[in-house]
Amino acid sequence: MRTTLSAVSIGVSFACACQLASGQTVTVTQQGYGNTSSAEQVGTVTTDPAIPMMESTATIIQIGDNNHVGGPGASGSGIFQRDNHNGGASAVVEQYGSGNNASITQDNTSSAHGSVDATITQRGILNDATIRQFLMTTSPATVEQNGIGNVARVEQLNSSDTGIRATQNGNGNQLMIRQYDGVYYGPEVTQNGDGNSAWIVSESSPAAGPVVVQTGTLNSVLTFQTGGWDSSITVGQQGASNRAEVNQFGEAHQASTDQNGSNNFVSVTQGSTNWPIGGSTAQVAQLGNSNSAILRQYGDGYAARVNQTGAGNWSNVYQH
Repeated sequence: MRTTLSAVSIGVSFACACQLASGQTVTVTQQGYGNTSSAEQVGTVTTDPAIPMMESTATIIQIGDNNHVGGPGASGSGIFQRDNHNGGASAVVEQYGSGNNASITQDNTSSAHGSVDATITQRGILNDATIRQFLMTTSPATVEQNGIGNVARVEQLNSSDTGIRATQNGNGNQLMIRQYDGVYYGPEVTQNGDGNSAWIVSESSPAAGPVVVQTGTLNSVLTFQTGGWDSSITVGQQGASNRAEVNQFGEAHQASTDQNGSNNFVSVTQGSTNWPIGGSTAQVAQLGNSNSAILRQYGDGYAARVNQTGAGNWSNVYQH
């Protein structure tokens, strides 16, 4: 038997409306100040074709300030979807205003017979977004923030065929991404604006790695990757005062950074490898003034290429 639950709620200014719903379809709309919503959906764990496919979908839209999908500061579950191996799961949160927070958690769900995705869109200032995915397959996570002082966190654990796309437009935004034991495809970050920062950690993820593209000024990228047998990190920044640091340890490393502008800084560190054909390949290209590059490589099969064009550039390459 297919069960469908649909909830629509509107909270007026300075009022609070809360919903806790469980089913295949959840829709919540809230307007005002200080509203809170949460949705929990539990699917089927079997792939028996005799059981009807049930896709879990949840959409929460909040218009106003100081609204929450989950607990304040993403302390609550927000949208929680788990155990759906038949129809997939889709979670969407849209928030318009300031001081809002949203969290999405997806656990033990595959896309064999349906799509799996999580999307948080926030427009305003001082908003907070968190997406957590565990034991997922083909599960892209998307965060779009437009404003000032927004924070986004994305965590993927023991998942395969994953992808992360984060877009932040504005000043002083921060993005933190962690992927552990993921297979194929890795974090993919896109930031457009100035003063943005990205912290990306990828651990024990074969054939996965961060790909970062930042456009603007004062952007900063810090990455760490270990245990990827076909690991690769690519960072591209355009603008002024950009900073990128890349760290890789284990297996067949590859790293490529591209910075276009002035006063850019790049530091690449690659460790030892147990890969039969060896690893360690790094390329750094900077175009502009006052750029600096530090490249370190440890292990076998390493190679380095640094290309800097402009005045005041300097390079320090160490191979052991």
